Amino acid sequence: MPHLKYQVQKRIMRLISKHYRGLGIDSPYIYHLVRNVIEVKMHYYSFKKMDRQCQNMLPIIKDKLFDESLNGEETIWYKSEYEHLKDCTKLNRFLFRFLNFVNPKRVAFVGDDSGLNLTYLAKVDTRRSLYCLGARAYVQSFSQSILNEQGVSNLKFSKLDSSNNAFDLIQLSREIAPNVLLEFENNLDQYLNEEAYLIIENINKDEERNLLWNRLKGMERFNVSLDLFDIGILIARKGLKKQDYNLSARSYK
Repeated sequence: MPHLKYQVQKRIMRLISKHYRGLGIDSPYIYHLVRNVIEVKMHYYSFKKMDRQCQNMLPIIKDKLFDESLNGEETIWYKSEYEHLKDCTKLNRFLFRFLNFVNPKRVAFVGDDSGLNLTYLAKVDTRRSLYCLGARAYVQSFSQSILNEQGVSNLKFSKLDSSNNAFDLIQLSREIAPNVLLEFENNLDQYLNEEAYLIIENINKDEERNLLWNRLKGMERFNVSLDLFDIGILIARKGLKKQDYNLSARSYK
């Protein structure tokens, strides 16, 4: 029932979006981002292989749901990840295009992922290191096996703490351990450079996540917020005026 309600809300947002196809956006940079990155259907040679990886992962995760050795938290995570993988191709392709456009020097993913999202991020530029911070041990173990199968060698797992240098782009996962999320939010300026991008998943999934989005969006350091319903993007960039854009869920292709 919560999943159905979420899909209905997404459909409504598609119908009432005010800025679809870039209308109402007065910043040339944001207009270019929306029209030529978010809304464009641009296929890269690696998409076909990574899309196939998603289909291969679904039965693996489904089998995990019948593993009696899993505890309650692990079972919930695998169920959530299974549902996510059934409908994440457009999101992962958009993230790939977005990183390719922004071209950040230092990139991090905070939280848990089964390996597919991380693969897309890592494949944008295999010469650049990607950091996965604060993943739970059982998730990291599963994810590492998937990444090894895909030949991903530029990803590094680490704790989220003061030893990490600041990043130009960070993606907050849809699933993050509460203590990791608290650490990130309390010390956000330590983890993000002055000019940076922050991507937050599931900003409208539930009240707690929406409150997180609004707290981060309200921070003085961010000039621009883009609400794509499934995800939110916060931008700290010189020359941009303070502006919040409510975009359609179907904006990214």
